[in-house]
Order: sequence, then C-alpha cells, then structure tokens
Amino acid sequence: MTKYWNAERVQRVRQRKVKAAAHEAERAKSLREQQRTYTQGDSQKNSNLMLDALGLPLRRQMAARLREGGAMSLSKLVEPFSITLPTALVHLEALERAGIVVTHKHGRVRMCVYNKKALEELAAWLTK
Repeated sequence: MTKYWNAERVQRVRQRKVKAAAHEAERAKSLREQQRTYTQGDSQKNSNLMLDALGLPLRRQMAARLREGGAMSLSKLVEPFSITLPTALVHLEALERAGIVVTHKHGRVRMCVYNKKALEELAAWLTK
C-alpha cells in the first residue's frame, strides 16, 4: 500500500514535529530547573545553592527568624521587614530552592518551616 501526501497527512506530520519540539523544550526546562534546586545528597550543588541564597542579608535574617521562631506564615515571617508580600515570596522561593526552607500551602496561607538538615549538609561540606 502506497501512502499519499495529502493535506491531512502533511498536517499530521507537522503536528507530530511541533509536539516533539514542545516535548524537548519541556524536558530541557525541567533539567535546568533540576540543576537549580536542592537535591539531597548532592553536596557540591547544594552548597552552591545555599551560599547563593544566603548572600543577601534579608534572606539570612528570614532564615534566622524561622530558626528561632519555628514554623510561621509568610506574612508573619516578613512582618519586621519593610517589604511587600510579592517581594518576600521571591526571597522565600530562593531559600526554598536552596533547601533552607520548606513551605506548605494551607488554603491562602503559606506556612514556612526551617530545614535544619540542609544547613547541616552545608556545614559538613565546608568542613571537608
């Protein structure tokens, strides 16, 4: 049986190519995201992420506040700082990507929890 190149077949082939390109772009995006997020056991990458996240004094203060005060909402966390919630969320996401903070969302409230094990991993890497 011979296949003919009619309009429908041409369209299917184009759609397949577009879908394959989109799939490849999504895969590349997920690999980039994986390289810039905390992965347990990868000390070299995690230490770079944590040191980058802790480079700003505001982020260090946020982490210290969580360490001392325990779990709290984002709005309570940034109460003493004069920043807006969207700005605070950007800083919190950087801390979360580095593994220093873990967040959970309950309805409209974003709860933040300090991750002690991440900084223990950083300390172990620094003492090597």
